[in-house]
Amino acid sequence: MKKGFSLLELVVAIFLITIVIGTGLLIIAANLNVMQKANEILLASAIARYYVESVKTIDFPPIFADRQSDFPKKIGENAPLGTAYEVPSIDPSFRIYMGCVWYGPDGSEITSDTDIDRVALRKIKIEVRRKKDNYPLFIMPIFIVRNGIY
Repeated sequence: MKKGFSLLELVVAIFLITIVIGTGLLIIAANLNVMQKANEILLASAIARYYVESVKTIDFPPIFADRQSDFPKKIGENAPLGTAYEVPSIDPSFRIYMGCVWYGPDGSEITSDTDIDRVALRKIKIEVRRKKDNYPLFIMPIFIVRNGIY
């Protein structure tokens, strides 16, 4: 009777150990990827909140002062936020896009740029995207009405 392992038993054992270790490494890599995405979304939401707070400080006319030009560029409700609506980002790894939709007292969208006095509601569209591939990480609308209630 021989003592020890045969070559076939050794190959099978190494194969099984490789499968177990490989599966473990794949699980760890996937977990790290999920953690990275969660961290990106957390940062993107904090950046979006920063821009929301900056928009909230703008007085809607005619409450205190007319600061029409401080609002983001006017955009249509269904128009996509492109590079024309990009604003400076506080973090170099993200791109920030902001647009402002105007609504009249009857709830209809105001398409004319001259009907500023008819604006009763503004919808600010904020998008935070990953800079390297422009992937949208966080999209947030904020509504500002003429009487100051958000």
